[in-house]
Order: sequence, then C-alpha cells, then structure tokens
Amino acid sequence: MCLNSSFLFQIQTPIDCVSAIYTVLSRRRGHVTADVPQPGTPAYIVKAFLPVIESFGFETDLRYHTQGQAFCLSVFDHWAIVPGDPLDKTIVLRPLEPAPIQHLAREFMVKTRRRKGMSEDVSINKFFDEAMVVELAQQAADLHQQMI
Repeated sequence: MCLNSSFLFQIQTPIDCVSAIYTVLSRRRGHVTADVPQPGTPAYIVKAFLPVIESFGFETDLRYHTQGQAFCLSVFDHWAIVPGDPLDKTIVLRPLEPAPIQHLAREFMVKTRRRKGMSEDVSINKFFDEAMVVELAQQAADLHQQMI
C-alpha cells in the first residue's frame, strides 16, 4: 500500500488565464474543486487539489503558462491511498508519459527515489544478510503450512 498526500491550491488569476490553469492542473493530475470570480475585481479564484509528488515545479509552470499573471497558495489537505504495488518490477514506466492509474504507486515511488538520488531497486536483500532472508522465507512457509 502506498499513501499520497495532496495540497489544496488556491490560485488567483485574471479571467483570460483560467483555461491555462486548467491545462497545467490536468497535466499534473490535479482537479479543480471551485472556480469563482472574486467579487469587485476582475480576478478569478481557482481552488484545486494536486498530489504533492506532482507539485514540484508547479508554481514555475503555472507562471510560465499564464505569463506571470497567476499566483498560488498551497496548504496540505489530505492523505489518499494510491492504487497499485510500488514494488512491482514488472511495471515499465516510460519517460514523459503519465502512468496508468493501476501503476501510480510504482511511478510515485520511482519518481521520489530518483529525485533523492537513490536506487530504484527496493529489495529486502539489501537490508538483511543471506541467513536472515532464508530464515524469513522459512518462517513464511511454516506460517503458510499452518494456515492450510
């Protein structure tokens, strides 16, 4: 199981930049929860959820696509379970392509480890010596036999 946290972004922008904000959010797996005009001004307030893993570089991307006219504020909002198995090595992730929903946990784990300069390989063999791995496998087999 993999958990992901989400930010609530509040973006203030002129009306002519709202479509650019929707484009940036959709490319980063964000979804808009509210889109309302700010009374007495020509500005719009767009509220959206964005996974934390997708938020790196978001403000720069937002300003680039709105020619510096949009400003955002982010606040942690909630945790959510991410579908998929982060340790499934059969999943092939292609650069610059969003992963399908069932592969999100693996993609998030790999992105995080790459960003931190860590190896993509996560295996218990790295953390236990050979005798301990054999002992754990034997205990798992014994437990499985008891259940049958």
